[in-house]
Amino acid sequence: MSRGRARGWVARIEGFTRAAALAGAALLLLCALLNVGDIATRRVLQLNLAGMVDLTQLLVMAAAFLCIPYTFAREAQIEVDFVTTRLPPRAHAALRCATALAAAAYMTLATWTTASAALQALHNGDRSSTLNAPLTWYWAPVVAGCALAVLACAAVALAQGLRAGAKA
Repeated sequence: MSRGRARGWVARIEGFTRAAALAGAALLLLCALLNVGDIATRRVLQLNLAGMVDLTQLLVMAAAFLCIPYTFAREAQIEVDFVTTRLPPRAHAALRCATALAAAAYMTLATWTTASAALQALHNGDRSSTLNAPLTWYWAPVVAGCALAVLACAAVALAQGLRAGAKA
């Protein structure tokens, strides 16, 4: 793969993770609005909206797992860098490439594990307690977020690998 194509692929993955994070933020905003609406209807109309706990869990989980890949893509996770900042740029990039590959491996395992749990929930016909919604609705954003995080980590590894291999 040429450097230009690799950089284009990395940019597309980052753009896709940004769109997923924006969707996650929108879901979190929707969750907040629904909860405020639920509280307001309880106070004003003495009306309790059924299923708010299930809906809140679904929206918050979806929001979190849609935002995680963007954190990986932007390399915005917390890091302890008092040692790595003293490394030469190419060595620093090589180390970041290695950590991105390790993160990709971990997120691949997380994707596999969550997909297995989602398939088990589908097979069992598991449903949420108050909304009676299929639990696969809860698992779908988790699996998608984990899978997108694998791509984000691979994109970071590729970008850092290009930096590590660049001429000084």
